[in-house]
Amino acid sequence: MTDSMHRDLATSSQDESVTPRHEDGSALRRYERPHEAPAPDTPLLDGEVVPFRELEPALEASALSEGGRALLRGLLRLGRTAVFPGGGAGIEYGALLKTAARPDHVGAHVQEAAGYLHEREVDLLVVPGMSGYPIGAMYAVVSGIPAVLLKKQRHVPSDSARAEPGGARGGDMTRYPPGSFVIPSYTGEGDVVMSADLDALRDIVDGILHRQVVAQGEASALTLRVRVAGADDIIDKATMSQAVSESALIVVKAAIAHFVARHRERSGDAREITEDVTVAGWVTPLIKGYNRPHEQLHRWFGIVPFAGLNVTSVHLDPPAIGIEGAGIVGFATGDEDVTAPEDASAG
Repeated sequence: MTDSMHRDLATSSQDESVTPRHEDGSALRRYERPHEAPAPDTPLLDGEVVPFRELEPALEASALSEGGRALLRGLLRLGRTAVFPGGGAGIEYGALLKTAARPDHVGAHVQEAAGYLHEREVDLLVVPGMSGYPIGAMYAVVSGIPAVLLKKQRHVPSDSARAEPGGARGGDMTRYPPGSFVIPSYTGEGDVVMSADLDALRDIVDGILHRQVVAQGEASALTLRVRVAGADDIIDKATMSQAVSESALIVVKAAIAHFVARHRERSGDAREITEDVTVAGWVTPLIKGYNRPHEQLHRWFGIVPFAGLNVTSVHLDPPAIGIEGAGIVGFATGDEDVTAPEDASAG
């Protein structure tokens, strides 16, 4: 699949009895992750990789922003390249973005991302899975823009359904809210269902729309606008970004419909109401530019994502990554002095 990485599960060869479904009984969309091979295959030349011990002069000469420099310093100190069962060659960066909060490494980047979000007048951030939520929460707090989590859960067939007469054959009786979708886990743990907490989302959207209704006063018609941005710890092949963006459009429109119904019931307001829901941007510390996600997101949603570092290549031997504006840089091996410079925590 090129223009779209999703398919309707009801039309696939999968047994319909185990197909996860929305509350209305319709099948969830499924998104496929293309597997990624290490690149490039040719050995790196002597002198082509900047070793970690020489990183500071390379950063000074680079075209990276302050936030990008601090991010790269932390990534090379704490991360490594690896092969993931569900996605192929990639970067292990848990200690930087998942299992610890490091203002010294990510603080300046978060400030820069907040500026991008404000420029695009974003009302709501949507963050997939718990792995993206630490950085997503930082974006939300610094920018002042609320964020909602698309929680991840395993799709487990129901034992009670399996025992039903008529051959339910292990169908999952769970019904998922609007905008839910299925995607393979990047770590190879099988399929997961991603869905929003509707109560949390509705409360956020209610606040956004209430202010707009008040601001439009006695206008003859109302326009209710919600500008959404995605936020994640990495944009890899844009598959998750597409899924989250399309999910956000669906679930926010459902939240608007819920608000409008309650507003009309309580106020008797019969004015024409127009809704305007758009994906206005994406923010992330890391983007794998060599997978061309910029092109995908621009084609699908007309946006240019903001990333702290644009990864141009991933190398397993020696462990190194290419970074736009900085060249190919090596990870710390454990033998270097990894004491951060005094200005590394600035911002």
